[in-house]
Amino acid sequence: MAFAVAPDYDRLSRLLAGVELAPSPAEAQGMLCGLLALHLPDPLERWQAQLLATPAADSNSSSEWGLEPASEAAAAPAPIDLTFRGRKTSAAGHAEAHACCDDPSHDHAGAHAGYPADVKADADADERSAALEQLAAWTQSAIGPTSLSFDLLLPPEDRLLQERAHAVLDWVRGLLFGLALGGLDREQLLGQAAEAFDDLVELTRMDLDAIVEGDADEQALTEIVEFLRVAAMLIREDRAKALLDERDRQVAEMGMH
Repeated sequence: MAFAVAPDYDRLSRLLAGVELAPSPAEAQGMLCGLLALHLPDPLERWQAQLLATPAADSNSSSEWGLEPASEAAAAPAPIDLTFRGRKTSAAGHAEAHACCDDPSHDHAGAHAGYPADVKADADADERSAALEQLAAWTQSAIGPTSLSFDLLLPPEDRLLQERAHAVLDWVRGLLFGLALGGLDREQLLGQAAEAFDDLVELTRMDLDAIVEGDADEQALTEIVEFLRVAAMLIREDRAKALLDERDRQVAEMGMH
């Protein structure tokens, strides 16, 4: 199967740092999973339009990433900031240049030395597009109709627990943004899917500063990752059923006429 291997997290971090929103790889995959969960006709196009925007494209486009309360009256006492601007950069986003690809012999500092800036930019854009295509294909194959679970794109397990926890929070934020970008209304969800959505929102309030290295927090993070897999699939299944119900309703109405 093409792209059966997950993209390299650090390499993708470096590539995504070159776009306007500079999301972490975890955020990028979370957003894609949110769009895929809604069974939209063009999830990849919407996803790429957000991720491939460059700083010169539109100085105001970052505002599209904010999920603001509808009004002051509706705002929660402690509003959740799901914007990408103003957030702390994921620790993985500071990966050293030598980790940006699988070839240790690659001289990243001088790889493009002597080339014009626009040539380097074009090369980075091509590499970024290819890496996102790999991420999309890997994620789509993992979250397909026959899947019972799928893997989240997170830093390797040998990284510090707090770095991995930051990435998990990034993934949650990305998922919620993808759902919002796809037009999901919380009231559309039913049963376990609605409960899962509420739990996802609660997870955005995780206190990352309280995380310490140790078995207890390691186990807690493992359980959160497993919950995220289940939550994404529950919402995906709920939306699939809603689409089928709507299709049946429309067929029934056509039969009546």
